[in-house]
Amino acid sequence: MKLAHSILAASSLLALLTPSARAQDSTGLRVSVQVPDSVAHVVDRERPREARFAIVSRDGKAELLLMDTTIVAQLTDRGLARIDSREITDTIKGTGHRILARMALGAIVPLMDHGIAYHLRDLADARYANGRLLLVRANGDEVFGDTEIGNGPLMESFQPDDARAFAGRARAARARLR
Repeated sequence: MKLAHSILAASSLLALLTPSARAQDSTGLRVSVQVPDSVAHVVDRERPREARFAIVSRDGKAELLLMDTTIVAQLTDRGLARIDSREITDTIKGTGHRILARMALGAIVPLMDHGIAYHLRDLADARYANGRLLLVRANGDEVFGDTEIGNGPLMESFQPDDARAFAGRARAARARLR
């Protein structure tokens, strides 16, 4: 997916430009999105209050929204603000590296100000198992299975009760579309 490659390229650029920041700041925000083109699409950020149901990751940086016909994974306002924060680059020694890092951030923030949506009509099952929210396609592939936002896999970042509730509501929403 073009967005995934752009995000990863921009993140890699930032990492190359800011090796001292990575060593000094372990609270940075890591984002990795890997989804096939035919499965998901990029959308403008959704407002959680307009969702049928929403859950937020334990670290407060990512959210999963159940909309009328889609499930959207996106950064929270807090997660987006963390990327756009000057704190990330303020610890970089050397004016040139700091300027280049801020330029890279300037390119990353507009990319991250979007969500990745998956159509409910293509969802075969939704459940919580082994500490993970599972959104499964008919072919058995996981939706957002390889997506990482924050400190690890997105689908493992939710409280168990929240994940179970989301799975139940996703199944119900999918059934209403039939």
